[in-house]
Amino acid sequence: VFPVHNRLEDTQAFLDSLSGQTVSNFQLVICDDGSTDGTAAYLKENHPEVVVLEGDGNLWWTAGINRCIRHVLRICTPDDFILTLNNDAILPANYIEKKLQRSLSLPGAIIGSLCTYSNDRSLIETSGYRMDFKKCVSVQLDKPGSKRTEAHVGLKEVTHLPGKGVMFPVKVFSEIGLYDEDHLPQYHADTDLVLRAGEFGYKVYVDYDTELMSIVNTNNMVLPEHEITLRGVVSTFLGPYSINNIAVRRHFAKKHFPGREARYLLTTYFKIIGGFLIRYLKYQRYRLGNRL
Repeated sequence: VFPVHNRLEDTQAFLDSLSGQTVSNFQLVICDDGSTDGTAAYLKENHPEVVVLEGDGNLWWTAGINRCIRHVLRICTPDDFILTLNNDAILPANYIEKKLQRSLSLPGAIIGSLCTYSNDRSLIETSGYRMDFKKCVSVQLDKPGSKRTEAHVGLKEVTHLPGKGVMFPVKVFSEIGLYDEDHLPQYHADTDLVLRAGEFGYKVYVDYDTELMSIVNTNNMVLPEHEITLRGVVSTFLGPYSINNIAVRRHFAKKHFPGREARYLLTTYFKIIGGFLIRYLKYQRYRLGNRL
């Protein structure tokens, strides 16, 4: 299941990789949230086997994927799985088969994937995270752009995962509910849901042996030459669909750090602002170097 809004080329590449899977016992469900680039016509003409649910362009990620999951819960069996994906991904031919095998070997577990960059599979985009609830910080197992090594094999237990390439037993959604579309419309809903599942008793793992390649390639990493402006920084704190939105972060803090909301927010925004300052200094150094 996944939502889309435009980016037809990414969807085409994703579907091409999906058509070559070594298993066929799956149903793809897409929420096309008001795309204006011909996505609906392309899917109807070239992929009639795909279930396409329509949105009006205002669902964003969380409500879009919830619409897919609600559809699945109406038609699935208790032994089925739901695999959440993004359309900016390329799947190896045996990806779904390996995800299914791993999930069957760990009944009831939530299992994420290793995400590498499509133009350099030796570099990791995302894997898993561990939340340190005492220090109120989320720790990445692998930072974006870090080198993939021989140690990146097997399973590692984590507290939460990015939403791309995660296999859930369907009972997770029956027991704890769907993603929080009312308060987390674009970012952090994936983290929130998996944390809730962990609190409910579900084991959570990242599986380094199931890899998908992200079309968001190494060219999209933040580089020194990427300009940073005050207006851009402010917009990340106030934009309703921004990753750093203050209201979203406050809601997240209340849910997962009761009694320590202030510490979580101070710790989080200290890191965010520090990151912006480092980026600003790197950009200024880059500009100065070009002038010289």
